[in-house]
Parts: sequence; C-alpha cells; structure tokens
Amino acid sequence: MINRRSFFKNAGALALGTLVLPAISKGSNLLSSKNAFGEKKLGSIGLQLYSVKDVLEQDLKGTLQQLAKMGYKEVESYPGSKGHYYGLEPKEFAAMLNGLGLKLISSHFGSGTRDGKAESWHQATMLTRLDELAGKAAETGQKYLTCSWMDKSLRTSPDDLKRTADLFNSVGETCKKAGLQFAYHNHAFEFEKVGDSLIYDYMLENTDPKLVQWEMDIFWLVAGNYDPVTYFKKYPNRFPLGHVKDMDKQDKKKNTEIGTGSIDYASILKEAKKYGMKHFIVEQESFTRPSIESMKMNYTNLAGLNV
Repeated sequence: MINRRSFFKNAGALALGTLVLPAISKGSNLLSSKNAFGEKKLGSIGLQLYSVKDVLEQDLKGTLQQLAKMGYKEVESYPGSKGHYYGLEPKEFAAMLNGLGLKLISSHFGSGTRDGKAESWHQATMLTRLDELAGKAAETGQKYLTCSWMDKSLRTSPDDLKRTADLFNSVGETCKKAGLQFAYHNHAFEFEKVGDSLIYDYMLENTDPKLVQWEMDIFWLVAGNYDPVTYFKKYPNRFPLGHVKDMDKQDKKKNTEIGTGSIDYASILKEAKKYGMKHFIVEQESFTRPSIESMKMNYTNLAGLNV
C-alpha cells in the first residue's frame, strides 16, 4: 500500500486536501470500489437468508432491517416453511426489500423429483410448476433463479447425468423466456464420480453457458481439495454468483465467520472478480454465537478485504 506521507508529499497536500478528501468524506462515487489509496473492495455484499433462518421467519421485516443496517445491499432468498418468498406475493416481498435498501438478486429452489407434485407455486421445484415459479420470480425483479439441490435420482448413473444436463438446458430456456437466468448451486456431492465423470465437471461441460450459469459455493470446493481459481480460469464468466463462507480451522466439515477460518478469500475473490463473478453472497450454516452476530462479523470482515 502507498505510504500516506509520501502520497501527500508527491501529489501536493493542499490540492488533495481540498479536492479529493471532501469527495471521499461525502461518499462520492469518484472512487467507487476503491479507497483513498487505491485498495479495491468488493462493493455490494449479499446474504443468503438461509443463514438467519432461525430468526428470519419469526420476524421477517425486523430481521431484514437489521441486515440492512449492517450494510448488506443484496439478498438471496430460500423456500421457507411457507414456501417461496415466505408466503408473500413476489411484488410484496420485493417492495419490502426495496423499502429497506435491499435488492433481491436470486432465490433458491430445489430440483424436486420426477414424480413429485407441488400444491402451488409456493412449493414449486425444478420438476414441478416451474413455469409458474419462473413467472412469479420475474415479478420481483430478481435476475437469477437458482437450483440449490439435485435429487439423488437425477445423478445415480451416467444416463441420469445426461438426462439431467438436458433438463438443466430446458429449465434455462424456461427461465430465459421469463426474463431470468437459471443458475445451479453446488454442495459436496457434485465432486463425486458417476461413471468416469465428476458430476460437477460433467454438468459444466454438458450444459449451455447461455442457459445455465453457476453459483459457486467456494467452501465446498475447498473442502473437497479442489481449487476454485482453476475453475474460474477454465470456465470464465460461468460463475456470476458466489457463496462465501469460511472453514473452521479445527473441523473442516464446519464453516465459520469469514476471516476467522482457513480459506484465503482475499486471493480467491480477486481471481473470482477477474473471471466474471459479480455477486458475493455470504452464507453460514455452523454457529457458535447468535446468527445475527455472525452476519455482522461476516459483513465487516468481507467488506474489509482488499481484492
């Protein structure tokens, strides 16, 4: 980082003091994601609301207010006990978020099963009532509709993978018609082999990049001893969404607050940005303190990274 004294001496302390510093103090967009000395920050930080599921559905608006005050600007929803958008109509939920200065970027939904049924769009999956869900999701103004789970019946054999890749492309078409982008979020099982192929690699190779984008859960790649940066470079602009959660130093199966674990996020996210990641979404599932306290730590530590 540039030495503060040298910076002012070389550039002229008076000129900088009168021209640059007032702009910074007023929150000018002049430096946008850079601080006064050129350190790049992530910008808007998002949160997967599943991270606060223990309090969210007890007090939806109150919890969202707390998150907004922390500094979060983007959120990703999940199907709660009342289904998609927590039982609210899509426009109603979006209006609540907008009123708090939050923006819905994506919402999660499951794959379902080929013989599954949903009573309404609130319980829709990739395999049942998808058209209705896509239409409703479009009403919120969100960009991504993200499948967060692939049922085991869709990934047992090589033939299953072929059919599921075709299904993903079809879902991508449905989302595109609704004005959305379909994405898929990984866990750990995608790094198991079916036949001769890793599920993760097979699905990346056999789906149309224009129809199927990815939300990389960085924790699960690192947990499986895979390198996220290798995937960024091999599949540029394929991972516009990223889930960010740290790895507990004592128990690698558990995640923890960003900056307190073992994952080098400053290096990883710098490469992620270079290769097309646009949305950095905090997620946490293991806790040693109240989830709201963890979300504050996550925001503060992630916002402070130089990337």
